Amino acid sequence: MSSKSAPQPIGKATRLRKLKLSPYEETEKPRRVAIYVRVSKEEQAEGQSLAEQERRCRAYLAREKPHWSIVGVYEDQHSGKTATGRGNFRKMLKLVDEGQIDAIVCHHLDRFSRSLHDIMVYFRQFEEQGVVLAFAEDRFDFSTPEGILQFHVLAVFADWYIQNLAREVRKGKLGRVLKGEHNNQVPFGYVRNEQGKLEIVPEEGEALREAFERYASGVATDRQIAEMFTQRGLRTRSGKIWSKDGVRDLLQNDFYYGVVEYRTDLYPGNHPPLISKELFDQALAMRHKRRPAPRTYSATLRTYLLNGIAYCATCGRSLRAQGSRNYQYYREVSHLRGYDDCPHAGEGVQSHVIEDQVAKVFQAFQLPEDWQKELRLALSNEDERKQIQVQRRSLEAQKTRYVEMYAAGDITREQYDQHRNTIMQELNRLVVPSPDRALNVGDQVDGFRHVWPLATPEERREICRLMLERVDVDLGTKQITRMYPHEDFVWFFQHNPLLEYEDGATFRVRPEVVVTGE
Repeated sequence: MSSKSAPQPIGKATRLRKLKLSPYEETEKPRRVAIYVRVSKEEQAEGQSLAEQERRCRAYLAREKPHWSIVGVYEDQHSGKTATGRGNFRKMLKLVDEGQIDAIVCHHLDRFSRSLHDIMVYFRQFEEQGVVLAFAEDRFDFSTPEGILQFHVLAVFADWYIQNLAREVRKGKLGRVLKGEHNNQVPFGYVRNEQGKLEIVPEEGEALREAFERYASGVATDRQIAEMFTQRGLRTRSGKIWSKDGVRDLLQNDFYYGVVEYRTDLYPGNHPPLISKELFDQALAMRHKRRPAPRTYSATLRTYLLNGIAYCATCGRSLRAQGSRNYQYYREVSHLRGYDDCPHAGEGVQSHVIEDQVAKVFQAFQLPEDWQKELRLALSNEDERKQIQVQRRSLEAQKTRYVEMYAAGDITREQYDQHRNTIMQELNRLVVPSPDRALNVGDQVDGFRHVWPLATPEERREICRLMLERVDVDLGTKQITRMYPHEDFVWFFQHNPLLEYEDGATFRVRPEVVVTGE
């Protein structure tokens, strides 16, 4: 008696996965970090402080990871037994999935979760996504080789569970593929109907067929097709405008000629194909034909002082450091990331223009002759310390009230965010560092302004990352407009004549800093 054999792979996926390093091997990579803090109702009643957790995380980052930039603080008042019920935790993970966060820092391991299962699952998931998980005050600091080793010792006790879970997930995914079903997000051009089957969206399907035809015939590029989609009001599945990178991936997706993928193997799909295999192959052949020839010269590596900490002053998104043989730029690339709300999209500024401005600021520090005595007095003023504690408690209470008002619907989300940001800026300002640490920082600041002219580009970059969390650049005027020093340096930045203190850790750059450039 013969039994029906299981379907066999019919080919290999066009978009082969690239081998990548573990995120923990990229120790010098600038990262966008989210701080996560949590207390349960019982801990809150016992006086546990979200603000103190946040302060310690910020201090850890300033001390150990000065080249990381903080993009947000997420807090929950919820049990740590499981992670699934925490609202702001889920919001943070959504940003991780969208590629907007590539590092998470918590005060202690148990602030992330008390469930070993959750910790293991998320650690593996983050490692796949290139995201680092680190802790300010815990032996499980995953951002160091020692911390990883300690973690993996602990992981042995839960590894059997993860392996079993992974096997079951793979089994389920393979089972769906063998039935011709698609495992991941529904691709552009399709929608899932009430019966759970994929069907073609007429407007998207027509545009997609035209895109394949135009590209295969050589009359349109990825960028031109992205512009065509945008003109027709079509968006990606995440709601962004189309970019040339998005179109490139789209036109190399085997799914559209009627197959589904599992681990680079292709199987017959049960969804209606949008194009023929012949048209797909023609488009792929055109892509190979257009592929540029290898460069015959070796480009000189360029050190960008503000790589990872330069931001557009208008839209607030990070600028991309990029260059060619003769020019180096910091460029606004919102349009490549799928955003269309920045008036300076695609604009850039030559790197030396704003780097010269930064150099001018760094060499202008004028600490008082008795700055050490003045700083010691400021730090040893017990009355001032008590006043700061009172002010911080008052601000924490205000923040809690705004949370309650927002939950009750008395204020909008925009109003809540505005109030919360104002409070957080004030809390950042109301931090008094330890005297020994502050004096050490002061010696660094006083020394940097003298060694800057003699330092190598790599050394200057390290100075920038040590002192600065962020620099805002106005791409219209080609000028740095604001500097955000790390917490330990705020007091010293107040003694720079080219900077004007605003609030929290923000300093406006005076117009006289402008250096004639491009």
